[in-house]
Amino acid sequence: MRVLVCNDLHLKPAASDYDIDAVVIPDSVDAVFIAGDLTHRNGEDDIALARRFIDQFNVDLLYVPGNHDHAPMPERVVDNFEHATNGHNVVREYESCSVVGWGCEQRSLNDVLDQAAFPILDPRTASRGARRYQADQSAQAIETALYDLVTDQATVYDAAEDLGIADENIPAFRQSIQTVQETYTHLSDLVGDRSNVVIVSHLSPFNTSFDRHHSKGARKEDREAFHTGSIALKLITKTHDVYATISGHSHAFGYGTGDSETGSPHMLNLGYRGLGIVDISPTTNEFSFVDRNTN
Repeated sequence: MRVLVCNDLHLKPAASDYDIDAVVIPDSVDAVFIAGDLTHRNGEDDIALARRFIDQFNVDLLYVPGNHDHAPMPERVVDNFEHATNGHNVVREYESCSVVGWGCEQRSLNDVLDQAAFPILDPRTASRGARRYQADQSAQAIETALYDLVTDQATVYDAAEDLGIADENIPAFRQSIQTVQETYTHLSDLVGDRSNVVIVSHLSPFNTSFDRHHSKGARKEDREAFHTGSIALKLITKTHDVYATISGHSHAFGYGTGDSETGSPHMLNLGYRGLGIVDISPTTNEFSFVDRNTN
């Protein structure tokens, strides 16, 4: 299966820094996956621009909303296009794999588990030179503790103890964990018992090389070291038969090579204004891509 993938194009009607007409669509493409933030706003002009972008394709198109073009905007964008679908909470069956779309429902995205609220998990407690390392250690500890939780090997209190959460912070931690569990259950229901699933999501999986906060400097209290991907999505890749994830949001390019022997999925984020051709074939263990971003 050959797919044209794009994410975080952030098209703006008043801007001329992205040439829609320059997008080259190979004849061999079987589908188009948009991993969110096709536009930067959700006004009438933005919807018209998004429709112009989609109108140039004549193959199946799955438009997963991002936080800048959250639901219900994609419904208006794809309205009356026979080849295009709002991909939020949608499962599409293709010959080589099942594709699950999961997008955003709101513009503002706060971290489900705000590490800054728990001093033991806050990488800013380390010296500036050690913050990225500390962030990696905290993220791995969170992933391990919550994996044990969703696989019924631990309770919320066990997870809090494993992570060193102070007693006074346990109520806030429990509330955050409940949200993670609810999202995990939702994604689990979408994926079900399907095999070789490809998840197209605006949010990247948690604790990857490309889910760092994309703000710099003082914005958001200097959080660029934080891992901000979806914890629930990462856990789904560990508990279900997920062949690959395709995502965006972080504006950072990254590719995690899958491992069929361990069941680790391929993970791709084409970065800011990402555009690429992706070949997917679980039966031959193929996942390869060519970057087509010329901006």
